[in-house]
Amino acid sequence: MDEITSLLLDLQTLNEETKSAYSTKVLRGLRDRMESDTVSILRKAKIVKEKLESLERFNVTNRKQQGTCVDRTRISVTNGLKAKLRETMKDFQGFREKILSDHKQDLKRKYYAATGESLSDETHGKVVSTGEKVELFAEKTERHEAVIDIQRSLQRLHQVFLDMTVLVEAQGEKMDTIEENVVNAGSFINGGTNSLRYANQTKKKRKGWVYWVWGVALIILVVFIISIFAS
Repeated sequence: MDEITSLLLDLQTLNEETKSAYSTKVLRGLRDRMESDTVSILRKAKIVKEKLESLERFNVTNRKQQGTCVDRTRISVTNGLKAKLRETMKDFQGFREKILSDHKQDLKRKYYAATGESLSDETHGKVVSTGEKVELFAEKTERHEAVIDIQRSLQRLHQVFLDMTVLVEAQGEKMDTIEENVVNAGSFINGGTNSLRYANQTKKKRKGWVYWVWGVALIILVVFIISIFAS
């Protein structure tokens, strides 16, 4: 996951470079590097997803009594990895939305500068979803196609992250199970404390019965002795 984070940072840097790249050759190079980073992230993300699924199955299969030290440690490690993955997915989503927003604003500026009219969402949607070339941007075809390719790559990556989100969110609030485990551990401690308290109470009751029996026996003995002397 550290490698995925590093690659995402590299993608952000490359994206910023595309904004100032006016050479077709340079832009193609940046596009190829971003595509390469995206493919690497896809491959690593799938590996992480498979390992998390495997770890989750292992936890279920080898789960011992809930709240034990081993159980809490195993769940804590798994949830720590999931939390880190969730943060990485948030970073990626923010980055993807920024690229889409930047490209949309760039198209709107160019369209308005050329026509004096605002670019409609319908026209923008056709350009992005189908790669339809607007005559206005004929001289920018290479740049436009590069951005479209980047967006398509990010869309594939986005789908993988969505699948991973399902894996993470399927556990619901168990992403924050530290409190839950503390409560479970507390219940075991309280259970042991209650058992000890019950044992002590039982012991005291037994002692009370012994003293009571001895007291009754002593009274009977005294009465017997007095009756002997009286006779």
